[in-house]
Amino acid sequence: MPTTIQGFEVLTKPKDTSIESFPIFITIPSNTTRTVTFPTEFNAVAIALQIENQDSANAASYRINSSTNPMINLPSSNFRSFSDMNIVSVTVTTGAAGVSVISGQMAALPKPSIGERL
Repeated sequence: MPTTIQGFEVLTKPKDTSIESFPIFITIPSNTTRTVTFPTEFNAVAIALQIENQDSANAASYRINSSTNPMINLPSSNFRSFSDMNIVSVTVTTGAAGVSVISGQMAALPKPSIGERL
């Protein structure tokens, strides 16, 4: 049964070992807020994700699958991992002195069948 997350229909089951997946790596410069929406940027959903704060002096913050929930603190030189989930988007705000890196495992969204095409 499909799930709708932030308006995207997700058919992926994160623990399905038969799905094709690929890695992504995104570096976010210091003092920047970046929202990554995986279906529009990669035609995929993240089934595993890691946010790494490489700023040794300042905290970063993040939120997943939401545009309204408060940001969650990520202390300096720390990381946060998510696995076995369907993640459609992540927003990261970096500190003033270092970058943050998003790395993840993406599962491609299924292509529509011939009967579903316009």
